[in-house]
Amino acid sequence: MIFFPFLYEDELLYSCLARYHMYTGNENTKLTMEEVFGSSTLCAATTLPANLNQLTKRLPTSNSYSSEELINKHTFLPYFSPFIPKERYQELKLMMSESNGKTLYMKLGKTASTVKRPGYLRYCLECVQTERCKNGESYWHRVHQVEGVMICPIHGCNLLKSEVPYSERRNKHEFVSLDKIIRQDEIHIIKDPDEHLKFIAEQTHYLLNNYIPPFGLESLRNFYVIRLKQKGLTTVTGRIKWGDLIPMFNKFYGSELLKELNCYITPINEDRWLHKVLRKPRVSCHPLRHILLLGFLGETIVSLDQHINKVNFEPFGSEPWPCLNKAASHYKEPVIKSCVITNDYKMKVPVGTFSCECGFVYSRRGPDQNEDDKFKIGRIKEFGPVWERELSKLSKQGFSLRKMGLMLGVDPMTVKKKLILEEQTQINQTDNRAEEYRKEWAQLIKGNKEKTITEIRSLNPGVYTWLYRNDRVWLQNNYPEGVKNEQSSKRIDWEKRDSGIAEQIELITKKIISDTEKLIRVTKNEIGRRIEGLSLTTLYKNLERMPKTQNEINNYVESVEQFQVRRIKYIAKQLRESKPQIKEWELVRTAGLRKKFVQKHKIIIEQEIERLS
Repeated sequence: MIFFPFLYEDELLYSCLARYHMYTGNENTKLTMEEVFGSSTLCAATTLPANLNQLTKRLPTSNSYSSEELINKHTFLPYFSPFIPKERYQELKLMMSESNGKTLYMKLGKTASTVKRPGYLRYCLECVQTERCKNGESYWHRVHQVEGVMICPIHGCNLLKSEVPYSERRNKHEFVSLDKIIRQDEIHIIKDPDEHLKFIAEQTHYLLNNYIPPFGLESLRNFYVIRLKQKGLTTVTGRIKWGDLIPMFNKFYGSELLKELNCYITPINEDRWLHKVLRKPRVSCHPLRHILLLGFLGETIVSLDQHINKVNFEPFGSEPWPCLNKAASHYKEPVIKSCVITNDYKMKVPVGTFSCECGFVYSRRGPDQNEDDKFKIGRIKEFGPVWERELSKLSKQGFSLRKMGLMLGVDPMTVKKKLILEEQTQINQTDNRAEEYRKEWAQLIKGNKEKTITEIRSLNPGVYTWLYRNDRVWLQNNYPEGVKNEQSSKRIDWEKRDSGIAEQIELITKKIISDTEKLIRVTKNEIGRRIEGLSLTTLYKNLERMPKTQNEINNYVESVEQFQVRRIKYIAKQLRESKPQIKEWELVRTAGLRKKFVQKHKIIIEQEIERLS
């Protein structure tokens, strides 16, 4: 080629080739493809062109673009690169540079994506007017063609739809420049842009115009889960509260917008795109959906790029934490370096347990909402020797319980209980029983190294109980090393258990119904009581793990109305054997039906009376 057009900022490579075709005056687009790529059989791809090495080799010296520069600044690959695996990104770059690109979309995953691409190329009339004043011509922008972008990120106005198909053009070799299709009477409508649409457009623009290497699917998931933790949408262990998350997400964007973007999440569906992003990542997800999740979390592409490898969930801040032992000289000083975080199973919030070297151990619920929260105590778990020595000292000086409680940071009744316990400890120590029990406990530990703490306690319960009540600190410091209970580590084969229990249910139901001594309604509880080797608690808590059992129970359980009908027929049968005739009120009374149910089962009752007659 003796010349090639200058590529503008954010211009699609397709747009530049369309301008080249117009400048050359070639009537046949295949001739243009031959000049540009050395092949007349290639398609005029809009978003992910290929065979770029052939293009760069044919460029004149004055237009020395590299394949990588064309890919990063004039194709869609930078939009996808942060959210796909690094190996796939490198493979896609190579395919765009050297191959004909036949499998590009399949490798990227776009063929399987449910995010619909635009039907036609789009443009912003404000951009057109600005570019014509500045450059004398307009061009197709990359950002205007991306899925989910409905407004111009620069001017905030709605994009206009052209008559140039986005893909699947009748002539796959056709190049159409923007200036060629814009009508002079085009009306430009500017509306106040929706904040969500504005966010999507801005984040898409940033992705396309700032090269960001692949983050890694696992790193993305960790970032999202930690941000969800900070919003209280996961447990301490990282399990996502889907029942809270999905309605909040749908409400944040509105179902109308999400459905238009094909990103709405049905609450009852457990395998939608949000589940795939936040569970163990196995597949990549469309960038639009990552942008939506970032917006919901209050993040941007910039903050994601800056913090993805630095973010950490600290519901109580970072160490050190203050010691809240009023008896210690370091009261309220940040000296604690040990904090164990657990989950409050009732409140579903993190609980931090803070242990100081002075022996004082306290806990509180989190996460902390402000700086003052770190000076609050939820519960004191251990007072420690420093606190207990100060208590002993104050008690000898004659202070009241209330005064000592105020000075030590506890309730007066706690002071009273601790003083009683201290007195008992002193009495016990005087008769040397503590030393004897310690020796006995040490011998139990030494002679039963392979046993668990529960098994050792059962060998001599009295020793453990005495030490626990009177010498607890020493006992806790002399526990045996934990031995894993092999029995507890066995996993239950729920599929096998499900099949075994399901087989019992039909027989159990027949037994209940055939019981002639006492009429019993077939209920879930009654079936559960009669299943061998299964408690009602296990049945209720783990029923979703046993689909066959659940199905069988649903098939055989009687409603109140069904049981009443069965009872009427049963009583009628008994009466038939003893009386040739019977009145309606006798059947109702014998069956024990309340007045409100008599009318409900009127037809059944009359039928049974007629049979008796």
